[in-house]
Amino acid sequence: MIDLNKLHIFAVVAQEGSFSATAERLYITQSAVSQHIKDLERDLGRPLFQRGRRGVTLTSHGEILQGFARDIFILVGRAEAALTDVEHLTEGKVSLGATPGVAVYLAPDWIQRFRGRYPQLTVALQTGITDQIVNGVLAGRLDMGLIEGELDAYQDRRLGWRELEEVEQLVVVGTHHPWVGRQSIQLDELTGQSMIMRPPGSQTRTWLDGAFRTRRISPKVAAEFDNLESIKRSVSQGVCLTILPGYVVRSEVGAGQLAAVPIEGAPLRRTLKLVWAMDTFFSPVSQAFLQALSVDYPTLKGMVPINQTSSIP
Repeated sequence: MIDLNKLHIFAVVAQEGSFSATAERLYITQSAVSQHIKDLERDLGRPLFQRGRRGVTLTSHGEILQGFARDIFILVGRAEAALTDVEHLTEGKVSLGATPGVAVYLAPDWIQRFRGRYPQLTVALQTGITDQIVNGVLAGRLDMGLIEGELDAYQDRRLGWRELEEVEQLVVVGTHHPWVGRQSIQLDELTGQSMIMRPPGSQTRTWLDGAFRTRRISPKVAAEFDNLESIKRSVSQGVCLTILPGYVVRSEVGAGQLAAVPIEGAPLRRTLKLVWAMDTFFSPVSQAFLQALSVDYPTLKGMVPINQTSSIP
């Protein structure tokens, strides 16, 4: 009979393509990973991986086992979900990834609410750019991710996502800026204005440059920062403006330190999205976190995203 622990290690190696990366992820030695795979190959009488200088790849038999492993762990997940009472767990963890604005300005409230109900459970939050979060969920290092970045470039069919909310981007100015007190501005008024932007190459900058180019808007780039707090502080102390989601400046606007001015017609919007790997099953703790999150985003109520292509009935 196949040992489930060895099967799990096999599945992680198949995802990571490396014994060393698997060892790092599972907190075991590389030699232990190698030995478990050798034992599994010996027990099955089949080579499961082709070894190479840059890692390992699945053999045809390994691909067959990977399909069965996926179904087996979905069944294990279903059994766990059906029988686990999260309220009475003594410990458990959900691994959450989020893009910087979401991680700093939204996630703390979500986590506080979740732990208010489940104080014995842990939320591990990792901050990263969209690419890092997507790769993390596909590799199984993260249970789910919450991002604002666009997903047009991602063609992996294993990636699932659900749109949660459209987020309006606002013009943000300091309290001495001439636009303070205005009810709204026209988008073309940004042409020639001194702006603080994110660095070139960042997904937010790429998105905003594309939106400006489409509408023939040409602001003057006064500074480029990779930190939202630095952007806000610089704007508050000078006459430059920036564009940020409303939730990022809610506290400063409320305290009278910054002003947020809507753009007429709200032409600049991004979408907050939940992302996950379709070939995994959400644990009971992850499902409990989703239900806590559904207070803000009702589309998550009752959501149990599993691999819809599984052969399990």
